[in-house]
Amino acid sequence: MTCICLSTAAYAGQFYRWVDSEGNTFIQSSIPPEYVAGGYEVIDDNGVVLKTVAPQISDAERRANEAATVSAEMQRARDEELLKLYRSPSDVDRAMKTWLSRMDMEVRVKQNRIRIKENEFDTLQARAANLEKTGQAIDEELLGKMKAIELEIAQFKLEIRQVELRQDESRAEFMLDRERMVELWQILHDEPWVEPTPSE
Repeated sequence: MTCICLSTAAYAGQFYRWVDSEGNTFIQSSIPPEYVAGGYEVIDDNGVVLKTVAPQISDAERRANEAATVSAEMQRARDEELLKLYRSPSDVDRAMKTWLSRMDMEVRVKQNRIRIKENEFDTLQARAANLEKTGQAIDEELLGKMKAIELEIAQFKLEIRQVELRQDESRAEFMLDRERMVELWQILHDEPWVEPTPSE
């Protein structure tokens, strides 16, 4: 079919302009088969372009183009969201400070609960020690309470670690948003973002 098209075009006074792998341009009545996929132009005797055939792309290139399109659309949507939330990079700083402070408060609350439980454990442990000194057996109820407190303390410590991990993730996300806001500021205001001077 390609050969028929090429022959028909040449018969009608049409030629093909194409570029080889080294960047050399050719105008001929036919195209070597290995260069058809690279795209070409159909021109008449006067050099007027009658038709442009775009280069063929591989499946991998097509998937890459589709992925790039999706990525660009996601970035556009994210930019719109950022501009609704913040007016400047400084707004991101304030939001990050507020959010991380809330997490700090959550950590402090859990740390206070740990201290309370540790005091309870110390009281029970002292009672157990006194029983041992007087040669009395430590009852199962007392041991059970001590074990339960140890489990509660371990759970609070785990929760604190989870909060700290969320803090790290949130801080990283805020910093990415801030970097993008710096870029958007420059785009919207046609000038670089200048960091404000820290207040005394």
